[in-house]
Amino acid sequence: MKKLFLLLVLVTACSSADNGAYTKSKLVKDNLTKSIAAPWIPVEDEGSDLALNNTITKSFFLFNSACRKNELSNLSVLTNSMLAGINNVEYIEKKQINFQDRDASMVIAKGSIDGIERYFRILTTQKNNCIYDFALIATSMANLNHDSNDFNNFSQLLKLN
Repeated sequence: MKKLFLLLVLVTACSSADNGAYTKSKLVKDNLTKSIAAPWIPVEDEGSDLALNNTITKSFFLFNSACRKNELSNLSVLTNSMLAGINNVEYIEKKQINFQDRDASMVIAKGSIDGIERYFRILTTQKNNCIYDFALIATSMANLNHDSNDFNNFSQLLKLN
């Protein structure tokens, strides 16, 4: 469990406060929290705006925001930084997409922490000086594919204003 918590901390690092310079977005309309259904359950994660766990597949869905005045980061760099600290990162797919009328980066990758392989679907976008990260962390490619529809639905239920 300690290793899983470390994994969650590393993935949420992009959105962590940087000497107080970053704050959480107050401009997100959360239509997700009130509609969470089994097998997904909320979990406590100090670094994320929202963290959910699928009790069957053991996948995690994380949503993070980080805002600061004059945020000028590059989407590709931001997405890659989400995987900093993960060993043997292999990018399966990288593409630019449109998400809620914004440019966004979508990455599917795999990597390991302490020899434990994990699979990632990461969506990163920016709006109004804020960085928004949506991440799905799965124990296998099959589970990542299985939970991707939920990832897409969850992402749409968090409206960026």
